[in-house]
Amino acid sequence: MLPRSSSRDERHLELDKRAGEAASVIRKFAAEKSPILLVTHFDADGISAGSVILAAVKRLGAPAHLRAIDNLSEKVLEELEDVEADLAIFTDIGSGYLSIIGKALRHKEIVIADHHQALGEQPPNSHHFNTHLLGFDGSVEISGAGTAYLLAKALDPQNKDLAPMALVGCLGDQQDKGPKRTFTGLNEGILRDAVEMKLVEVAQDLILFGRQTRPVHRAIASTTTPFLPGLSGEEDRCLALLDAADISTKVDDRWRTIVDLSMEEKRRLVDKIIQHTISLRMSGEVALELVGNVYTLTREGPWTPLRDAREFATLLNACGRMGKAGLGIALGLGDRGAAFEEAQRVYAEYRKGLAKYMNWLTGDPSVLRQKGHVVMVRGEGVIDENMTGAISSLVSSSNLFGGSKVTLVVTSTKDGQAKVSARATDQLVAKGVNLGKFLQDLSPNYGGNGGGHAIAAGATLESERLDKFLEEFGRIIDSVVS
Repeated sequence: MLPRSSSRDERHLELDKRAGEAASVIRKFAAEKSPILLVTHFDADGISAGSVILAAVKRLGAPAHLRAIDNLSEKVLEELEDVEADLAIFTDIGSGYLSIIGKALRHKEIVIADHHQALGEQPPNSHHFNTHLLGFDGSVEISGAGTAYLLAKALDPQNKDLAPMALVGCLGDQQDKGPKRTFTGLNEGILRDAVEMKLVEVAQDLILFGRQTRPVHRAIASTTTPFLPGLSGEEDRCLALLDAADISTKVDDRWRTIVDLSMEEKRRLVDKIIQHTISLRMSGEVALELVGNVYTLTREGPWTPLRDAREFATLLNACGRMGKAGLGIALGLGDRGAAFEEAQRVYAEYRKGLAKYMNWLTGDPSVLRQKGHVVMVRGEGVIDENMTGAISSLVSSSNLFGGSKVTLVVTSTKDGQAKVSARATDQLVAKGVNLGKFLQDLSPNYGGNGGGHAIAAGATLESERLDKFLEEFGRIIDSVVS
């Protein structure tokens, strides 16, 4: 790994070199018209990454097949090995599975473009372009889609027009962690590319889903990041909140949107949301996350959800979590017809599901178990395996338990394994918590695999060994934090 102590110029030179090496491999296979297999993660960042690299490969004229997956189990890798392709490109996934990828795909050349912490020895038939290993923090400075974008730009500088999709992935990965929800690190450079090409505009506003397109009460009810208990998914309560804030919902017969509100009305709205969250014995600070930079995709139609980059990311995340990753890829490639209409229906179902889960959590405190510095949600038989990451993020960001707890959501997979999704806070990471490393090291001892970032990670393991895994995980967290 290139040390962070290396100069900025040295790290960027090495970044360009590694991207160029991986790009030359792809160009070689594309020139031979050899079939290429693309594999990407199924969340918003992964779908964005897959869309970026698929668009770039298609521009080279190469035949390509894309698969969106949750994790790289041996079964999944066996299926990938059977796909007729001489080159396999992994985006937003792969670095945590180096050893098993090399063994399973021994008949293919491999390119991995990832931003997660790496595990295992790099296979001899692979080319590993990992921004995290090059000294860039993959949890805040560059997303999987951003890494795919840097690779696409190395393939052809004209691929700079794919920068907006990279930013969508960045927002899907919640990397807008600078002041007022700004970007840092390599993400800043991608934003500059997009702004210079007049593909993205930046302003400050309320960050609510549908701020340009939905009636104000529906925009509040549709917002899930951050999740607002008692408001997210609850349109009637949102109408009551607006009435209490003395904010008119209509002008004549037309519903008002967030962009129609005056600055004074927006201030009153935030104040009422703060009062609401405090009334639920939660921190009012969660409401402050609703104010910050908004990113407008100028090529998207006015008054559509895809014009706001965060809303675009939310639609992609819903597609992936609801088992419709292919629909998200179609959006990422520019389908604005049937795919767009279907994605909005999928999002509506996704939002209802999240609201159901969060209302279940807040309505039945017994499902939340606190021990030491870990808050655990036991969701076996209730939570869908594709939703654990979304729920752990919502619980962690809700500030229900302060900043000193790791959130762990547990459920069962359709194959009978246990699946866990873990989230930490910036305060815990500063104390030395590294969830990706902990799960990488721990899960193989319990018949599984795992990994991710310091602040967010996941794993699968044998169900019958789950309780012992949870005990050891809790001891590791307590030993670091205490």
